[in-house]
Amino acid sequence: MRRPDDPSSDLPPHRDSSVPPSDRSRQPKRERSAALTQERILDSAEQEFAARGFPGARLREIAVAAGVQPALIHHYFGDKQGLYEAVIGRAVEHMSTASWRVLERHTDLEGLVRGFVDVMVDFSVTHHNLLAIMRAEVLSGAGMLVDIIREKSRPILQAVVAVAAKLQDNGQLRKDVAPSEMVRSGLSLILYPAVDGSVLEALLPEVDPSKTVERRKNVVAALLLRGLAP
Repeated sequence: MRRPDDPSSDLPPHRDSSVPPSDRSRQPKRERSAALTQERILDSAEQEFAARGFPGARLREIAVAAGVQPALIHHYFGDKQGLYEAVIGRAVEHMSTASWRVLERHTDLEGLVRGFVDVMVDFSVTHHNLLAIMRAEVLSGAGMLVDIIREKSRPILQAVVAVAAKLQDNGQLRKDVAPSEMVRSGLSLILYPAVDGSVLEALLPEVDPSKTVERRKNVVAALLLRGLAP
């Protein structure tokens, strides 16, 4: 009998035509269980990497926090580098998918601005640990995470700059600022509170933290729309 913590218990089942249909019906549940296990590992890893950085992070601590055996981490992600890249890749993939969806749904300035503000603010809230890792890497001069994010984010950022240039040509955006600078300024306005939130909180504490996210979205969108308009 396999123990519940045996890595093989989380392996996706091999589909065999000799397996009775009643047994095959259980396979999707096992696959979902494996996917949930991987998500728990990634969540724990993101917190561990944010707290200790890549060099100081320990796979055993990540496994304990996720409630799994360390062998499962090696099974799913190979080694610490593979796990690190998976943490980054998951977050960037979520943001990229949501960003492409904004470009598909909106062609007007207000729709694009509000759509991207929603995506980026939600990303910064959900993955504030990832932004903390990035900040630590930049300060230390180690750029593994930054390089990965830059590579994975380049296509969507290039697409956004191209859309901004088209809006300039159509007269929907001011023409005295380069499209790339508009995108850079927008990212700065959205991400700085997440990256250096402790500094902002010390200087100007939130009156009602429960409304911070929606208030921030509305204020940033209003500022960008006013500043980008012709």
